[in-house]
Amino acid sequence: MAATRVLRWPVALLVSAALIALPLSAVASSGAAVRGGGVVDGPRGLTSQLGFTATSSGGSFLCVMAGRSGGFPFGPWQNIQQMRVEGRVTPGTLSITDGVATFTGTATIHVIGTTASGEFAVTLRDIPFISTQTAGGADLASHVLDVPGIGAFAGSLKTGRITIWP
Repeated sequence: MAATRVLRWPVALLVSAALIALPLSAVASSGAAVRGGGVVDGPRGLTSQLGFTATSSGGSFLCVMAGRSGGFPFGPWQNIQQMRVEGRVTPGTLSITDGVATFTGTATIHVIGTTASGEFAVTLRDIPFISTQTAGGADLASHVLDVPGIGAFAGSLKTGRITIWP
């Protein structure tokens, strides 16, 4: 079982990279779209890797925060070492206004952390999320991941790029 978990992380990251690497014509031909990925900078311990693509037909979303030795708080959890939010963009939810793209979807969220009584692992399925972003490269693009009822994370892109086609 542990070997299966280890293999899922690289596979998820490769899928994310493949989505980001789609040719511009593949995304632009469907009309309005947003695509991007990279490292999102946040407060100490909250840097994450992000990859997504969204059109009016739907898309994919992946945000990974892993390897935090000191852990970080998020929502009801006080000490998370790893968290992965992986989901599908709901068709018809992409909205682009004044250079800001927003879409919604449902995700599976995997959380690994510690409490005073030991380690814990939680998997939540079919959890709604809202993703909002602005376009640009490092230090220009921004991303907000909001998981209603759990918490939100916002930061600017440290590396990578987000592109929005209105």
